[in-house]
Amino acid sequence: MSVPPSSIFAVITGGGTSGHVLPALAIAELLRESGHPFDSLHYVGSSRGIETSLLPPTGIESTFLRVDGLQRSVKIRALIRNVRAPFVLASARSEAKRLLRRLQPRVVISVGGYASVPTCSAARSLGIPVVVVSYDRRPGLASRLQSRYSAVSAVAYLPSGLRKAQLSGAPVRASIRHCMRHETRTAALENFGFRHTDRVVLAMGGSLGSQAINQLVEAFARHYRHDDEVAVLHIAGARNMASDTSPDRVYRSDGSLQYQRVAYCDDMAGAYSAATVVVCRAGASTIAEIATVGVAAVIIPWKDAAENHQKINAQWLTDAGAAVLLDENSLTAPTFIDVVGALLADSLTIAQMETTSFAMGNVHRNCRIATIVESVA
Repeated sequence: MSVPPSSIFAVITGGGTSGHVLPALAIAELLRESGHPFDSLHYVGSSRGIETSLLPPTGIESTFLRVDGLQRSVKIRALIRNVRAPFVLASARSEAKRLLRRLQPRVVISVGGYASVPTCSAARSLGIPVVVVSYDRRPGLASRLQSRYSAVSAVAYLPSGLRKAQLSGAPVRASIRHCMRHETRTAALENFGFRHTDRVVLAMGGSLGSQAINQLVEAFARHYRHDDEVAVLHIAGARNMASDTSPDRVYRSDGSLQYQRVAYCDDMAGAYSAATVVVCRAGASTIAEIATVGVAAVIIPWKDAAENHQKINAQWLTDAGAAVLLDENSLTAPTFIDVVGALLADSLTIAQMETTSFAMGNVHRNCRIATIVESVA
């Protein structure tokens, strides 16, 4: 689809993982709801990122630059990539500059990550205003650097150390923002093959999956295999689908589904509706979605997250009593089984968590990013 340059309202940039790409798509939806159709938007990401598969089906025009992030490994291959990174970045910045000159957008919106760096740098040199969107409680390096010259930083949480911060809420996909879990739960359970009476654990480890969480969830599923009321929907990640200990599906004697492992779920609104308890990492998008739909959660922050930002994200919910926090470093399968099992059996605590979480999610359901972007543009 070819878009005349004069019709481009905004360029959205960032990516690498779904933790950046999904918020970018949510921003595109928010802008469309505000009167800016997808053909007035352009996405710029990395040719190495998951955006290369997530963007094309949306119909949003996109450009993927060859850009690489900092490798924290000390392996030879990683070190070579780090040596090459400045030259790759310079080339990507030149390409981004040519693209922005052609598109002439009124604003560039950064969702952070290494993929946003060349486009934001190019925008700065061309005098195009930049809006930094930060949805982590501890902003990443790219967002911190870009906020120094941005027109405004749209943040999901206050206080914020970013320059010119305005509270916007986190960008959450429309299907999640409009999800009414209790109204759609029966239909969601049926769609996934569970019974209406099942207490479902929805387990997920982020866009790439988590081997640590997967092992805990499989141990939990085996422990409850003969329980007539507990079921598990396990989103394992494509690279973690093979398991020597658990089949992909387990059925009860009556033919109902007791356990299902999938690589990816296209219907997350349905998954949240079916869930009684969510087990997850603490990526910013996941935390925002949990609060937006108002679901009880057991959160296991990734122990190797940069600057421990996942634990800080999780504590927004757990400090308020809206979720349970487990430390990955000391967590064992028996402890995990006990904690999740006890929560599943405590309907009063679950109801309290849901109420608290949903109230906290109001800022995300009424996200102001589109309004902030329009004021800058």
